[in-house]
Amino acid sequence: MSRLIPENPYTSTGWHSRQKRGTRGGVMTKKVLPKEIKSWFSLKNYEVFHSLTIEQILLELEFRVMFLIDYTSDDEESNEGWLHTKSSLLEQVKKGTILSADLSELAFPTVAENAAIRDKNDPEPVEYRINGIPVISNQHGLKPYQEELSGEESITPFSMGDLASYYRFYLRHKHIVHGHRVSEINDGRIFSCVSAVEDGSSEFEDEVVIKVNLASYTDDELLAEFKELLKEWRFELDIDEPQASKTRVGISTIKKIITYKVFPFLDLMLWEAINGRKISHDLASRVLFPDDEDDFIGAQQVKDTIRPFVEKIINEDTYQLVKHYVKKNSYLKTMRLSDVMKLAED
Repeated sequence: MSRLIPENPYTSTGWHSRQKRGTRGGVMTKKVLPKEIKSWFSLKNYEVFHSLTIEQILLELEFRVMFLIDYTSDDEESNEGWLHTKSSLLEQVKKGTILSADLSELAFPTVAENAAIRDKNDPEPVEYRINGIPVISNQHGLKPYQEELSGEESITPFSMGDLASYYRFYLRHKHIVHGHRVSEINDGRIFSCVSAVEDGSSEFEDEVVIKVNLASYTDDELLAEFKELLKEWRFELDIDEPQASKTRVGISTIKKIITYKVFPFLDLMLWEAINGRKISHDLASRVLFPDDEDDFIGAQQVKDTIRPFVEKIINEDTYQLVKHYVKKNSYLKTMRLSDVMKLAED
């Protein structure tokens, strides 16, 4: 399942076109002065990333990208809360911390704070939308622990919320009806596959719910069977395999995280998003690639090479492709970024 990312206001088209007019949203923007950035920004804070494993790097990258997606809501209070959280994140950046390792100092409401909002004697249910269907959780804020299995973007364990949303779907479409103290399945469909009775549901049209017998079959047997079933499911459900990306990734792509100063650049973009102002390519080159470095990178290279690469991580599929590449080359997961930098190119 592809990850849908809202259009980002700092992509090259929208961002630079506003920059040419010298405005942002019709209002003149004040030039960012070097002292505004250098007062909190230090490349030394990012030296710690060299000692992280690639798995940790990917987690840190995903965490930062999440806060740079252009999220807006019809609820002004929600927008203000999102901006406040991003501001809290920037304060953590100024301390030079690894952001994904310790979320305790970010401005997320705690369970206790959420509970204080409502009357303890009359807890208010929380409504979620799971698979497009509203599901009510009566004691979400009181949940003392989590019971989760590992999952990825394309394969995730079936949850209680999924179960409730599917059940409500079948009730709504009369596949299941309430009988006398029991539920009745209509039309003899008790042995029909979930995806076969959805009647073109937009909520579950790209999903197949499966059971996997981990105890009775080896990994090789399961993988071989799953590979064959993928072909059959796509044919039976008329779902074509999506086109593979033409973007190539490899060791050189991972190395660019360091050579292109991706993490500090993302943090500069976070500052831009919070303050609604643009850091010029010249200023970015001066703070990211100071004159005392071996390779001089100027404003034009930042504009033509560095920023487009970082924007592809945020807005396109570069991050997902790198993550997939690391999965296929699992030895990379536990390697430190500094060691990967020493690997020869293919």
